[in-house]
Amino acid sequence: MQPLPIFYLNQVYQQLRQWDCNVNIWLAHNGMTLEQLQDPHYQVSFDDYQRLIASAIHLSARPDLGLHVGNRIGINTHGMMGFAILNSSTLKQAIETLKQFINTRTPLVKISIHETTKALVVTLEAVQPLGMIQQPYMDALLVTLTKLLQQLTPQSSPLCQVNISFAPPSYWQQYAELFKAPVHFNQAKTQLMLTLASMTQPLDMADPSSFMQAKQWCINELKQLNGQQSLSDKLYQYLLQSSVPLPSLSDTAAHFHMTPRTVHRHLAQQQSSYKSIVASVNHQIAKHYLSQSQGSIKQLSYQLGYVDVANFRRAFKRWQGTTPSEYRMQQKAHPAI
Repeated sequence: MQPLPIFYLNQVYQQLRQWDCNVNIWLAHNGMTLEQLQDPHYQVSFDDYQRLIASAIHLSARPDLGLHVGNRIGINTHGMMGFAILNSSTLKQAIETLKQFINTRTPLVKISIHETTKALVVTLEAVQPLGMIQQPYMDALLVTLTKLLQQLTPQSSPLCQVNISFAPPSYWQQYAELFKAPVHFNQAKTQLMLTLASMTQPLDMADPSSFMQAKQWCINELKQLNGQQSLSDKLYQYLLQSSVPLPSLSDTAAHFHMTPRTVHRHLAQQQSSYKSIVASVNHQIAKHYLSQSQGSIKQLSYQLGYVDVANFRRAFKRWQGTTPSEYRMQQKAHPAI
């Protein structure tokens, strides 16, 4: 997939320093310098991103790292998107702005919004399996958004409930202190539920002119990011968000208004192929399934389109260097969180 910006990794660095961890070891272990970490244009691969967060948790021995990092992130940390949010006229406009431009800061999540009779529900969904960093990443994101809401509406919090898709961790008591709202674990989706009455109340910092200027900047930034994304990256993201078994080359080409031959030619120019992208996506899906689910390997192989389980086992060993069973045991023996 496309490289990831490191906007928020500097907050991980600052948190490690606050805990008196040896940040030089953390940087050196991950092949990164402080100058790179503080460069707003520097990017890392998803694998490197995972390693940076996982090793920070290991170094600090703090599985609650995500909550503390999220608590460090203020509106100004969100760049021009944060400036647009700060100048929004209403809380609903601020949340819609967040939904529209979240990918200018982190491409790993998408936000959707819908209303019920009692609340506005903000759903956070990873656009690809996050593996070992799922919990700290979502922890940080939830706290970041909650803090943003608190900054926009300091008099009374609009947050009335938090739904979290994973099981309560060892530090579950911290959630109530941070969110100051009922928190429910093991839910179908990760969501923030906000009171409808708070959506239309004017915000103190509202400035329509500044909002429009910041929004246009964000639009341009988003266009630039989309323009920089290669076809192989676009296909990777599309397939990650598709149901399994993955779409055929013909169906995928039609989605991008191209012919299979055109897709093949463009991918060849990028030293890639549809087959290799499908294998990479299946690898990510399989790792997520094996680490997060207790389902059978036979069931997984059928879901991924393998008629013969032995073929899937061979493919996984080629991707990962271990069999699916060995990988699952490794994850159980050495959980990241």
